[in-house]
Amino acid sequence: ANITVAAGEKVTFVNNRGFPHNVVFDEDEVPAGIDADAISHIDLINGPGDEVSNVFDTPGTYGYYCEPHQGAGMVGKITVK
Repeated sequence: ANITVAAGEKVTFVNNRGFPHNVVFDEDEVPAGIDADAISHIDLINGPGDEVSNVFDTPGTYGYYCEPHQGAGMVGKITVK
């Protein structure tokens, strides 16, 4: 999914089906100075309704993907204004 949020806004990723999932930010697709590993949620979330969240303070575009399903097109971008 591609979404736009305001700086300081919280984004929550909810596991709704087809698990397991995770949220990995691509180091080549985050603003300069952002540690992609630090904001990624590498651990798999397995349960229905499980969620992870991030607050994005730095404006820019953040590309992310689900490791198990990246090949199936489970990718997105968060644009922070």
